[in-house]
Amino acid sequence: MPVTPDFDALYRADPDPFAVGSRWYERRKIAVVLASLSRPEYDAGWDAAAGTGHLAVGLAPRCCRVLATDTSAVAVDSLAGQPLPANLTVRRSALPELPAEARTADLVVVSEVLYYLPDPQREATLSMLAGLKAEIVAVHWRHHPEDTYLSGAETTRELDSVLSGSGFLRTVAHEDTDFVLSVHRPYSEDSPDSLASPEVP
Repeated sequence: MPVTPDFDALYRADPDPFAVGSRWYERRKIAVVLASLSRPEYDAGWDAAAGTGHLAVGLAPRCCRVLATDTSAVAVDSLAGQPLPANLTVRRSALPELPAEARTADLVVVSEVLYYLPDPQREATLSMLAGLKAEIVAVHWRHHPEDTYLSGAETTRELDSVLSGSGFLRTVAHEDTDFVLSVHRPYSEDSPDSLASPEVP
C-alpha cells in the first residue's frame, strides 16, 4: 500500500522538489499541455494541483482569470509570495474539494495529482470533475511511482471512462514516452463552439 507523500515536508525542504523549473521533462510537458488546449482564450481556469505554479502562470495569458490551488500550505504560501500575473489567484484547497472560485471555470487542469489520491478520494474527485461544465485536461507521469495508487496510464484510463460516461467528448489523447495527457470537453450539439470537424477545402 503506497504512503501518500508529506507534501508540506517536501516543499519545506525544497521550494521546487520536483524540479519543475529546471527539468526538460517538466518544461516540455507544460508546453504540450498549453498546445493541447482547444481554445485560444478561457474565462476562468483552475489548476487544481498547482505546486510551484509554473503551469498556472503559463495558463494566465490564455485566461481572464486563473485559480491555482494545492493541498500543501507550504507550496501555496511560497507561490503566493512570488510576483504573479495580476489575474492569478492562489488558494489552499485539497481535492475533491471544489473551491467557490472554480465552480464557473471553463478550463480545469489536473496535473500529476489524481494517482496520489486514495480510491475514495479519487472517486469523489472524478465525480466532481464530471459534474463541471469545463474543458478538463489531465496529465500524469505514465509510469507507476512507488508512492501512488495507480500508474499514470491507469489513472488516465479511469478518468477517460468516467468523463466519457458523463457526456464528455475526448478531444485529445496524447501518449508520450513518459507522460500521458487527455483533454475532454462537455458535448453539446447546441454549442456555438462546435466540436464538429471543419470542412476540408
